[in-house]
Amino acid sequence: MTDPREEPAPFGAVVLLTTLSAVAVMALDHFLPQQLNVKMLLFGPIALVAFEVVVHEVWWRRWWGAIPGAVVGLVVYFEGRQMVGEPVAYVAAWALFAVIFCLASRVTLGSSPTTPRR
Repeated sequence: MTDPREEPAPFGAVVLLTTLSAVAVMALDHFLPQQLNVKMLLFGPIALVAFEVVVHEVWWRRWWGAIPGAVVGLVVYFEGRQMVGEPVAYVAAWALFAVIFCLASRVTLGSSPTTPRR
């Protein structure tokens, strides 16, 4: 029996849910601009990735891709806001983050866990 922690993040589900949550946050920002702040803009997509990590027990060998995903996402967001507008840059940044995170979860780093799963 294989350890579920060895499974990569489900590409379609993570990318779709992260992108849809970014769209939802931008929709809320459009309709309730005075209610949202930077913390709210980060909460939705980050909560989904954290949920994926916790529920599926994805561990460091699999979720290390969050670091390059975050770097690319931030670059896309800050560079893209002037070219395509903030909402599009925000959604694109989170979508790219999710894609990089999922692709990186297919590459393991380090060794397997030594403790058996119960």
